[in-house]
Amino acid sequence: MSFDLEGYTTVQERLAEFYKTYPDGSLQFEFMGVLDGSPLMMWGIARAYRTPEDTRPGIGTAAELIEGKTPYTRGSELQNLETSAWGRACASLNIGLSKGIASKQEVQAAKERQAPGPKITPPMETDPWALNPPIEDDIGGAPHCQHGVMTRKTGTNKQGQPYGGWVCGSGGNGENCAAKWDRS
Repeated sequence: MSFDLEGYTTVQERLAEFYKTYPDGSLQFEFMGVLDGSPLMMWGIARAYRTPEDTRPGIGTAAELIEGKTPYTRGSELQNLETSAWGRACASLNIGLSKGIASKQEVQAAKERQAPGPKITPPMETDPWALNPPIEDDIGGAPHCQHGVMTRKTGTNKQGQPYGGWVCGSGGNGENCAAKWDRS
């Protein structure tokens, strides 16, 4: 399929038009985490407030790969997600819709995703916060303890540091086995 990128509005053009039309406007972004059902993707929501009192802002959502596939996206994945969501929020206010809601960058990214490349098989569970790969059993699945299959637990501690590991699945009966944390 051939894409003609001419005529598609860039996010930069949408943002310029937004601030020209709404000089008191504000674009806000909220990171929502890993996309349910797609552990290799993250998503977020942007709101385009036309005024400080705007009770019905333009809203846009976007999803991006947690790990960028190109040298241009690797290392700036969250910024790309934020920019895409801003472009969608502006589009919801009828800004930059010459060829549709998709921005020039979104159309280009779709084209790149369709390009043939190596097949990547995602792991059974991906933890974007893990500093080391999770400890798994011999067959590549979740490890087991004397109570059965262990459960994956991830989060952020009180100091804001990410953690992840496998915990006993005993159901809280007080006989938990030692956890297998990703980093020790």
